[in-house]
Formats: sequence, structure tokens, C-alpha cells
Amino acid sequence: MPRSRRHPGGAGAGDGGAGERREPGIGSGVGKAAVAARVSALRAALAHDLMRAGRVLERRGMLVASEGDLSARITPDRILITRRGRRIGDLTPRDFVDLALGEALDSQGRAAASPEHRIHIAAYALRPDIEALAHAHPPGLSAFGIRGEAPNLRALDEARDAIHAISVVPYAPSGTETLARAVAAALSGAEGTPACDVLILRSHGALAVGGSVEEALTRLEIAEHLAMTLLLAERK
Repeated sequence: MPRSRRHPGGAGAGDGGAGERREPGIGSGVGKAAVAARVSALRAALAHDLMRAGRVLERRGMLVASEGDLSARITPDRILITRRGRRIGDLTPRDFVDLALGEALDSQGRAAASPEHRIHIAAYALRPDIEALAHAHPPGLSAFGIRGEAPNLRALDEARDAIHAISVVPYAPSGTETLARAVAAALSGAEGTPACDVLILRSHGALAVGGSVEEALTRLEIAEHLAMTLLLAERK
């Protein structure tokens, strides 16, 4: 009696059946290699977007020297952020650091990242909808910060459409957990206030968040345009 033959698609030695586990390839989209390739590609794309944002901010006079910092979410629990001391208008692919949202306080990543990395980590940990954060020192918004007040979003249709809410964060030393907690409170809409997309940091510029690098940048640009327009309107 002839021996039975295995079906070509059946499980057998060397064919990936139950007796042999194989790591899915890149083509499967689920293996470690595939995930690593996608993360690497996303990181490169985000770095490109952040470099462009830095050039735009510098060209618009919203920062000088090494002021400001930029970041974007790579995965749900990791971000890409500018390095400490870099000129934001001159960024290269080497000027970024990967940080985990639960990054150890004494890690080399924290030491290399922007001194304001605590703000960024707090924002991403708080709101899963935030995919990017742009922090600069726009003169118009900074002037409102000195006053301790936020510009009226209703003054311009574009501002009202692009920005849900804007507020002033009380002064706290830059780079501290105190400032990070104050930013988180404003972004979350604590104490009955609406969750903000743009924040003015007293004596420390302004920041905007968004669902993409472009959205965060756009919100910061529109908020600054609003602030400068209102300041000009006050002149007699």
C-alpha cells in the first residue's frame, strides 16, 4: 500500500509547522525586523519634519541661538527630541535624542536631551492625542506672557479655528518638574478650564501641541500672528 503524502501546505519539519517556529519576515509586517524597519523609517521622517519646523521658526524670528526645543512621538511610549544646546534653525539628523516616557532620571538620554525634556515627557504621557510639541520664544506671545494674559482667540477667525484654547502658565524655573507639572495641568484642562493647544510660559516663551509636527507648528505660528496683530492694534 503506498505511503500517504503530506499536503504541500501541511505542517512538517522545516516548513514552519507546529514543530518549528520561525520569525516572521519583513514582508509579513509583524516580525521584529519589520517593526524595527518601520520605526526607523518613521524616526527619519519625523526628524525631517522637525528640522523643517526649526527652519520655519528661525525664519519667522520666533527663536534665536539655541532657544526652543522640538519633539515628536515615535511610538506610544517613545519620543524624538532635540539635543541640548543645538540651534533649532540649523538642525541635522544627528541633533535628536530618543527618550522613553518612563526614561530613568539619571539616563544618558536625559543628559543629552534638551533641558526642557520634562515638559515634553509630561505632555505625551498625559495626552495620547499629542504627536508633536514645538517650544519657541515668539516675541508677541512672550510680550503677552510678561503681562500675564493670553491673547483673545476671537479676534481672528484663523486663530479660533486652529486653536481650541490658549492660556498662560505661571512662572516656574525652566527645566524643572514644577514647570512640567504646571504645563501638564494646563494641557489637561485641570480645574474646569478647557484643555489647551497653545501655552504661554511666563518668562519662557510659548509652546504648541498637535496631532502632527505641522499642526503644532501651525498653531504656534497662528498664535504668534494673533499676538502681534493685537499688539499692533493697541498702537495709537
